Amino acid sequence: MDIKESKIEIARTGVYYSVGENTAHNQWFCLHGYAQVADLMINKFDKRVADGDKVVSVEGPNRFYWKNIRSNPVSTWMTSRYRLDEIRDNNEYLNKVYQAEISKESTKVLLGFSQGGTTMWRWIHDQRPDFDLFINYAGWIPEDINLSELADYVKGRRLVFVFGTKDEYLSNDRIEMLEMIIDRSGLDIHIVKYKGNHSIDRDVIESILMNQ
Repeated sequence: MDIKESKIEIARTGVYYSVGENTAHNQWFCLHGYAQVADLMINKFDKRVADGDKVVSVEGPNRFYWKNIRSNPVSTWMTSRYRLDEIRDNNEYLNKVYQAEISKESTKVLLGFSQGGTTMWRWIHDQRPDFDLFINYAGWIPEDINLSELADYVKGRRLVFVFGTKDEYLSNDRIEMLEMIIDRSGLDIHIVKYKGNHSIDRDVIESILMNQ
């Protein structure tokens, strides 16, 4: 059988959640991790909202049932199947939400958790969005992008990689590999470690902001 592969671009509907005013001084643009959803992630930023920040939480475009068809649907940003197409589509998706929701006059904070952090790195590398602080929270840094190409672009911007020392997805070997990737990049990426697992800690976020 001679099977022919074809591709076609289609319009899709993306979903995101926001809380806070468009005039907020600090505005957050957040991406959740694998098998999560955006409206639950936004609850992690209740302290920021109470202080007057705006938070935008974008949901991954691919949904599935995590355990069985009776469980609540969750989302993922991409898989290895047609990954380059998914990366391109994600970048266009994020551009549209960012341009629609994040004010140019605000202090812009990007936060990607786990798979969302990896997705955020790809978006930053490809699209060069304006931001002041990027928090890669327990997310892998893609080995297939050249971080050194970002040297001029990230000057004056703050980059933070944060993870819990009890994170079940980040073994000592993987942390060593990440630290090697960071060291080879030549970028000033500040590493924050704390006692915690694979979840967002509100107090850690607050401490990063205090040291900004």
